[in-house]
Amino acid sequence: MSSIPVLQLLCIFSVIPLVTCNSDVTKETLSSLQQQVQKLQTAFQHQNEYIKELKDDAREQKENFEKRIKYLEDANNNMKDHCQIQCRGQQKRVSDANAGIGFSASLSTSTALGDHQIIVFDTVVSNDGNGYDSRHGHFTAPVTGLYAFSVTAMCYGSETELHISIVKDGQKIGVAFANGNHYDNGSKLVVVPLQEGQMVWVEHFGDPSGNKIYGNTYSTFSGFLIQAY
Repeated sequence: MSSIPVLQLLCIFSVIPLVTCNSDVTKETLSSLQQQVQKLQTAFQHQNEYIKELKDDAREQKENFEKRIKYLEDANNNMKDHCQIQCRGQQKRVSDANAGIGFSASLSTSTALGDHQIIVFDTVVSNDGNGYDSRHGHFTAPVTGLYAFSVTAMCYGSETELHISIVKDGQKIGVAFANGNHYDNGSKLVVVPLQEGQMVWVEHFGDPSGNKIYGNTYSTFSGFLIQAY
């Protein structure tokens, strides 16, 4: 509230006793002074109401501010929890990867192959991480990462030639060739990124005549994880 109306009010209150003792003061003057006092009282009341409104508004803003802070704190805590869950998942994947993922398998018997036939290397030497399936010849990536695969295939006796490929989910990523003269062999090494669950296998192609691949562990398929993502 402004200090001027209060001072005016005090002055008027101090003047009233004086003027009432003066016989020259008319009733009209007293009435005028009383009206001014009433106006000042009304102004004082309005200022008190305005101050109350300001206080109520300040209290409401404080409550809204506190609610906003609580909301941000809850959101921050939720984000921390989410990050911790993701970090634990990543740490588990890295831990699984560090435990070792790799396999090596060979072909036990010589086998005649048709066109686009998957070669099943049935004798498992190692299979850390259990990614290789010796029943169907597929390797399935246990974790996302960078992998290396190699294949060696030997022709059977005097078979004319042998074409094989390393295949990732149906797409050739490496090709090897072996000439049939004197048990020739061909090999291939590839490095390829895999998402968890993607598959890699070895497939015969381009020879519908049923040429044989030599077994007795001379033909092999191997792979291992280089680095998990």
